[in-house]
Amino acid sequence: MKILFVASELNPLIKVGGLADVVGSLAKEIKQFGHDIRIILPFYQSLKEKSLDPLKKIADINIKIEGSDEPVLVYQTILDHIPLYLIKNDSYITNGDIYLEVSEFSSIARFLFFSQAAVELLGEIDWQPDIIHVHDWQTGIIPLLIKIKGFPIKTVFTIHNLLIQGQWNYKQSLDFLGLTGDEISSLKQTKQGLYGKDLNIVQQALLNADVITTVSPQYAKEIKTDSSYARGLDTEIVKRADDIYGILNGIDTYAFNPKSDPYIPKQYSIKTLDDKGENKLYLQKKAGFKQDKNIPLLGMVTRLDIQKGIDFLASAVDDMVDMECQIVFLGTGQEKYENMLKQCAQKYPKNVAAYIRFDVKLAQQIYAGVDIFLMPSRFEPCGLSQMISMRYGTIPIVRATGGLIDSVENITIKQGLFGKIKSIKGTGFWFDALDKEEFVTTLKRVLHIYSQKKLWRQIQINAMNTDFSWRKSAQKYIKLYKKLFQI
Repeated sequence: MKILFVASELNPLIKVGGLADVVGSLAKEIKQFGHDIRIILPFYQSLKEKSLDPLKKIADINIKIEGSDEPVLVYQTILDHIPLYLIKNDSYITNGDIYLEVSEFSSIARFLFFSQAAVELLGEIDWQPDIIHVHDWQTGIIPLLIKIKGFPIKTVFTIHNLLIQGQWNYKQSLDFLGLTGDEISSLKQTKQGLYGKDLNIVQQALLNADVITTVSPQYAKEIKTDSSYARGLDTEIVKRADDIYGILNGIDTYAFNPKSDPYIPKQYSIKTLDDKGENKLYLQKKAGFKQDKNIPLLGMVTRLDIQKGIDFLASAVDDMVDMECQIVFLGTGQEKYENMLKQCAQKYPKNVAAYIRFDVKLAQQIYAGVDIFLMPSRFEPCGLSQMISMRYGTIPIVRATGGLIDSVENITIKQGLFGKIKSIKGTGFWFDALDKEEFVTTLKRVLHIYSQKKLWRQIQINAMNTDFSWRKSAQKYIKLYKKLFQI
């Protein structure tokens, strides 16, 4: 099959969040199965500093925006043996940060323009895909544009997160695209209620894509059955319920491998798990904590926003310190959540460290160095950190939601005579309610098991033996692509 990915991020070139990892890793796996896969990406300003060799201009096209011609240059390079097309335009794409302020039309216009250019490019190159796979709101208008153009191409839309949907004034958005609203029926279905009369890009993707996927089976179930997860798009999701599939993301098991990770002080494997303790001592020293392998060390690497439960976790820091835990936080995001973690670190400098920055090397050291990984998310379409932590023998405590349910097997203990533990199954610990008391109760249970080194070692082995490679996920996507031709 000939498959085209269109996305706003691509690891290792441009990464803001997990979207970049999904696009980069999934594309490589699909290529491994022998399919002709290519990618279209905006030629952001920051890409000028990257080593893109070979890089050649392959097209010079004009996009009509509000009645005027806007020039676009298209370049091609090769990344991991995959052809990559880069869309360059100084007015809308090449200047400024990757994601602009979402309260301004410029943030919407950037990706409406990019999507238009991606569709126009199909008429300029000697290659046409069987399937276009678009990711999140940034490229969600493409299935509609493909229908308007009449291209005989199947479309797949992946929901990575419904929190941001790309909505703006209906008339201004359509004027920008040069559309009247009469081109296709879904454009006439203006959203009433939550978003007023705004054009909603994710809504249009849900109505026009041939198939919709989410990044975990549980999240697919949640958005179909719980309006709080559907984020105002209940009607569209119910309408397309039979066309929505949940496929769990994977991780790059080559990049995230404690046996070969160049960023961690001491490499290790299942067979040399005792060496993980050297990474713990290193991280404790770096954070200014007491160095002691027996003190439970907790960690969190995340984007700092309301989704991730930062406020709830910060309220439990007093209890965690009372339980003699040490905690390391790493991430950036909304200022109020950054300040919450800074205040915790100031209050407990010997027990809490807060690194407010993006730091790949430190993230790897946290995955390898801590005993317990924290993910108390309000909602989590998939999540990658819990998978990465398990790869490093670090045991996650997660709220039972979304992809956290699909990827973390809740610990179950089989007891023998006189309460003696006979066996232990699972890879991590769930808690249900976003409630401090339930989390604290769960943590006490975790620490009780942590103190029993044989049991803890078995959980670590269970976690490290779990297969989170992209191969299984890629096979499911390929099966879904093939199904499109039977519809």
